[in-house]
Amino acid sequence: MSQQAFQQTLTRLVIDPEFRDAFRAAAGKHNVTAGEGELTILERKRLESILDDRGLDATRTLHKSFRLTKLYAALPLTRRLIPTARLAELVGAFWKAHPPVSHYFIDEAIAFCDFVQGRVGAGLRSKYLTEIVAYERANLILRRPQNAKVREPVQVEFQHDPMILFEQLTSGKTPRAVAGCKCTLQGSIDEAGEVKWELLS
Repeated sequence: MSQQAFQQTLTRLVIDPEFRDAFRAAAGKHNVTAGEGELTILERKRLESILDDRGLDATRTLHKSFRLTKLYAALPLTRRLIPTARLAELVGAFWKAHPPVSHYFIDEAIAFCDFVQGRVGAGLRSKYLTEIVAYERANLILRRPQNAKVREPVQVEFQHDPMILFEQLTSGKTPRAVAGCKCTLQGSIDEAGEVKWELLS
């Protein structure tokens, strides 16, 4: 259990600045536990010795960059719809509330969609955001690896013309004056394993 605690603590020192600060404050107090089990005195001393190492900062930067790239790639329309500075704030708040527990970036992107949708109800305002986030979340749900060969279709409700929204966003434009259009898009997986969408109404 001690080795597992060491590895978990080292990982948290890389990805969680607040944990790193708390660990530094507790330096020398060898009765403090971390991770899933208690660290040995030798393990704690080894971890304390790298707290101010530049390599730790470099590793953290690489981790953040890789994680951010994967998140942005998974949500291209959402990324274009939210201003860059605002999106950076949202990602930072999301990471603070949801430390990474998996290397499955589709799962993290789905969780970020849920986080953004929660913020919409708490004051985040961006026209068309609810529809676009719901659509990209549904895309991810369909693409997520599953044991079942047959997946249930997913539906997304739109209040504005989705084709116009997609066209403007994919061309790099900020959507403007998109015509109202209450309709439903249904997504499913075809025989080739690709996501396909059809307009139901």
